[in-house]
Amino acid sequence: MRTKQNRTKTFILICVFANLFSAHQVSASDDVSIGTKIANDYSNFYAKERLMRMGAGFLSMGIIANSEMDVNLQDWYQDEVRSNATDSYSKTAKFFGEGKYLLPISILASSAYHFNSESEIGNWGLNSARAYAVGLPTMWMMQKLTGASRPNESRGSKWRPLNDNNGVSGHAFVGAVPFLTLAQMNDNKFIKYALYATSTLTAWSRVNDNSHYTNQAILGWQMAYESVGSVFDTNEKSEKISFTPLIGNEYYGINISARW
Repeated sequence: MRTKQNRTKTFILICVFANLFSAHQVSASDDVSIGTKIANDYSNFYAKERLMRMGAGFLSMGIIANSEMDVNLQDWYQDEVRSNATDSYSKTAKFFGEGKYLLPISILASSAYHFNSESEIGNWGLNSARAYAVGLPTMWMMQKLTGASRPNESRGSKWRPLNDNNGVSGHAFVGAVPFLTLAQMNDNKFIKYALYATSTLTAWSRVNDNSHYTNQAILGWQMAYESVGSVFDTNEKSEKISFTPLIGNEYYGINISARW
């Protein structure tokens, strides 16, 4: 079963990279190749400041996971909060965490960027797909390294490295990326913060459905936040310096534009 899951994850990652590279070759309108962008995404993702934030997140959630706090919180929510109404809302929120739908949707949307680099749909799709490409490998690794189990399993929330693979919620990660990407693309503060709030709903649904402990849902969301942040760090740096080819009847060269 584990071997089948590992093969599926590898296949998913290969598909993400293959589709990104095939759909976005270097062109006159895109001065930085998709390969360079993804390499920069990884560089930003593993930058010292970001690693320290993720480390702090795992440390604090690890304390909660390895105490009785998370189990008690889960029991309280299931007994006092969960209802038919929350189950109904949760069913919708969970959909956005289904990688088998959201990854192909983001890749398909990114194809619009190939035809028009100003397309909002294309940019959303490309940024989301890049966030998945940079974050999924580490998220899968941390699921296994923490080795925690689900609430409906007998082993509880405690970390048991390499014994299980539920220490980080994959649904929370996948479901947060599209909305965090939209938030980063929006300048309206009201809409931006509304999108940030919406990005947490899939994580909440996993707690509601008794499929993940709260710490696992939070870690999935945090890894999505850092993945999207690394992509937009790359975009911001790319926009500061641009190279445009100049070709005339008697001359050719490169125009370098920088802004700060």
